Amino acid sequence: MDRRKFLVNLGRGACVLAIGGVTYRVIKSQLNPETAGPSTRFVWAIDPHKCTGCGICETACVRTPSAVKAVNDQKKCSFCVVCYGHISDKQIASDKIMEAGKRVCPHNAVLRESYSGTVDGTFIYSIDDKLCTGCGKCVKNCKEKGTQSMFLIIRPDLCIACNSCNIAAKCPEKAIDRVWFGPEDDFKGEYALESGQY
Repeated sequence: MDRRKFLVNLGRGACVLAIGGVTYRVIKSQLNPETAGPSTRFVWAIDPHKCTGCGICETACVRTPSAVKAVNDQKKCSFCVVCYGHISDKQIASDKIMEAGKRVCPHNAVLRESYSGTVDGTFIYSIDDKLCTGCGKCVKNCKEKGTQSMFLIIRPDLCIACNSCNIAAKCPEKAIDRVWFGPEDDFKGEYALESGQY
């Protein structure tokens, strides 16, 4: 090897070491969970008090199917024999609901399960998130005629967190806003008191 090749290779090696060292120093603190910054982020959320279940969420979302899903708050639900978010015909015999009842959800995402084991007993209503497209029909019926236990949410695990949410831009009620989501709890039990707290 001649002197020129040796010096060129030595220069290349020095550059690789310098770039690698700088890169390591920059990302080292992020690799260690003890020194990494707080894992906070903002997410899009629907205000259930403003949402009317108009159905725009189903088609306006850039994801297919939409990141918007219906949920049923079991603490507010009355566990009725005939649920307005499940069946649109309230004047149906309780033993005919599953066979002849006209479903509100076009995708059969609202599930009905007997809690007491009888036809006229207590029923639990839940939403199958794999079938739900976020059309809001169950939410609209529950809000207008029921206990308002069903509402729409934007699932953070499905949302791609667009900087400008297409659903928020098209929502006629302006029910969608960006809210802070985090930091994640590390479950270590080490919490600093805010000033003024004892």
